[in-house]
Amino acid sequence: MVNLLDLPRQALFDLQARLRNHPVVNTLRHVLPDSLTLSSPAPHDPTLADPARVEAYRSAIGRYVRPGQVVMDVGTGTGLRALLAAHRGPRRLYAVDPSRHLDTARWVARRHGLSDVIAFVREDSRRFTPPEKKVDVLLHEQLGPALFDAGLVSRLVGLRERLLRTGGRILPHRFEVFIEPVQLRDEACLPFIWSQRLPSVDFSCLQTLREAMNPSYFTRLIRSYEVAHLLCEPEPAFTFDLETVKLGEMPRSLRFTRTVRRAGRLDGFCVFYRASFDEEMSFSASPLRENNPMPMMLLRVDSRAFSLGDALSLDLEMPELEDVTSWRWRFD
Repeated sequence: MVNLLDLPRQALFDLQARLRNHPVVNTLRHVLPDSLTLSSPAPHDPTLADPARVEAYRSAIGRYVRPGQVVMDVGTGTGLRALLAAHRGPRRLYAVDPSRHLDTARWVARRHGLSDVIAFVREDSRRFTPPEKKVDVLLHEQLGPALFDAGLVSRLVGLRERLLRTGGRILPHRFEVFIEPVQLRDEACLPFIWSQRLPSVDFSCLQTLREAMNPSYFTRLIRSYEVAHLLCEPEPAFTFDLETVKLGEMPRSLRFTRTVRRAGRLDGFCVFYRASFDEEMSFSASPLRENNPMPMMLLRVDSRAFSLGDALSLDLEMPELEDVTSWRWRFD
């Protein structure tokens, strides 16, 4: 039986988890002085340590950023995209970021002799409007471990409607979203507490409390080296294009059935994506790709073995697409 005295506390944990990723909270966080949240820049190294990803951005910027254009780098971070774009001769180039990462980007630009080429703007991109009013290219990497959890769709669609010229480009703009059943390597497995087999202690009674538990307990970040294999051939669960999609068109629920192509233990569903600049240039966050340093979101499930040819079905509800703690899933 559920202990009713525990529910208010669990509800508080649930509320805290939801508020951490709420757009209003994120906006307020950006309003506060940066020194309160980050005293020195802490670069996000995994993106720079991914040669395929960096090369895709370099090639796309080389193809689509042209002399005379107005370009905006959304969430410039350590400045890689802005530095690459600066060599293409844009008329105006804005590197926009509300955090202390901007100091790192500005420092590196100065060492490259590009301080006069790039206009560094410490502001949330949602509130920034360039003097030109419109831009020709929006560069970004608003990609979280669950793709949407960094505000990808709401931020870029908002900027597109407010700032992007007709015929302008968003780089990257087309996304294929994969939600794939995976078996983890044995050493990477982390069973739910009620599944643990410990001497003299039985936690199985806690399973009755699972509905009251903090939603973040049912997700975890994994790396590609923790994945043993996928149980099915990867297929996009859905696709969307930031240059054309409307917010109301994004899916809020999914149901799909797949055939198991490689027998194994289902430990969860891995969320990853392919980001495309056009038909030729893209990069993937797939766990099957070698040298993929990026973290991926795992939707945890009670482990179960599946045989070759079995049908595996997933029901996924996503009432708040950019808040993974609101997602709920069930498989059979």
